[in-house]
Amino acid sequence: MSQSLSRRSFLKCAGSGAVSLAAALLTGVSAAAAQPRVMGQPALLDGKAAVELLGYAPAPGLGGVLVYLSVENLSARTLPVGASYLHSRDVSTLKELYSLDSGVTARCGGESVPCGSFAAPLYAENAADASVFTLNLAAGRGAMLHCFCAVPEDWEALELSYRPAFAAGQPVEFVVRRDADAVRLGAVPAAPAEVGSVVDL
Repeated sequence: MSQSLSRRSFLKCAGSGAVSLAAALLTGVSAAAAQPRVMGQPALLDGKAAVELLGYAPAPGLGGVLVYLSVENLSARTLPVGASYLHSRDVSTLKELYSLDSGVTARCGGESVPCGSFAAPLYAENAADASVFTLNLAAGRGAMLHCFCAVPEDWEALELSYRPAFAAGQPVEFVVRRDADAVRLGAVPAAPAEVGSVVDL
């Protein structure tokens, strides 16, 4: 079962367990994406970055889902990956949330849906790359995009298109499937009464 996210936990996830989750799930680079990618299929973006769909977590308090993408800078130059997680701390309304932009747009059921996104450092050592407005990803560093998408309650598939400023002409497409791509956030402790069992957080 996936953990539901409250608004507060959504805004906190950029600097907490979600970063650990992304670091654990990040894999190597595959060939350039010629078709929509699913979870676990990294794509090479314009020879500059490896991008991967990590999965999603429901966010019923916000009326949608939170989708995670990892981005790793493979170039020798700094890449501006979009709105910084520091900027997200000032978000107080859905309108402000949807105004956050890291180059991600979303469609559900063939229709465009509101999507706000911001970038958080994938590894603690590159947190200094973030300004209040933009996460400037240094060479060899990684980031995780937090993409909040408004979806109907009966949604089955969500299509994301990632067009960052550093490679706007070559988008990467991802398909998030409700029945396959849910992820758990945070650590999973053993239940007190039964060693080895797990409980939802």
